[in-house]
Amino acid sequence: VGSFGSAILLFGSAFVYGATGAIDFDEIAQGASEAEPLFFATGLAMILVGLAFKVSAAPFHMWTPDVYQGAPTPITGFMAAATKVAALVLTLRLLVTAFPSEERLWTVALAVIACISLAWGNLGALVQTDVKRMLAYSSISHAGFLLIPVAVGTDLGGRALLYYLIAYSAMSVGSFAVVAIRERELLQPATIGNLAGFGWERPFLGVAMAVFMFGFIGLPPAGLFLGKFYAFAAAVERGWAW
Repeated sequence: VGSFGSAILLFGSAFVYGATGAIDFDEIAQGASEAEPLFFATGLAMILVGLAFKVSAAPFHMWTPDVYQGAPTPITGFMAAATKVAALVLTLRLLVTAFPSEERLWTVALAVIACISLAWGNLGALVQTDVKRMLAYSSISHAGFLLIPVAVGTDLGGRALLYYLIAYSAMSVGSFAVVAIRERELLQPATIGNLAGFGWERPFLGVAMAVFMFGFIGLPPAGLFLGKFYAFAAAVERGWAW
């Protein structure tokens, strides 16, 4: 599925190059006015799909739960933080720099993808028993939150995205670190059931995991309370309260 997503991203890049004759972001923006509209819009759409695969946004999320659950936990923690940061920063920079002329298309498309990700990620997480799989659906939901400031396409949105990524990455690495420690203690996958009593057995790790979970919800004292407020503020400022 990763290869499929990469192929779509590359094919979209080829369409954009065919339409503009450029691969530099600034040159793509300059050549957009003379580009063949259908080729250019198709290339942009395929690039958005490819990037949505990388970000694990719904409905392009189908690989995320299985990979998060099946990969070694340290690798899962790396994917949850580093790859999402890279993909989202690239998405923001590429769209704002190379496709300002098509803003009316990609802003609405990303806003719709964000809403789908928020709904599906949270609903899917409700029925999970494996902690890593639950965190995978949490990651899908947070992809929706993170796409809101990208879809807005304003300076405030850019600042909101970068702040959210810092807090989210710290809590992702921390939560998967706690899961890895628990798995090594039990010599089996961490489930909601065998985390029972964790706060009494290992108070520091239990409290840390609780803080990370409250942070993912968006409650103080973790930084995502401000991150979500910041992301919503950017959307409201643009008039996208929906």
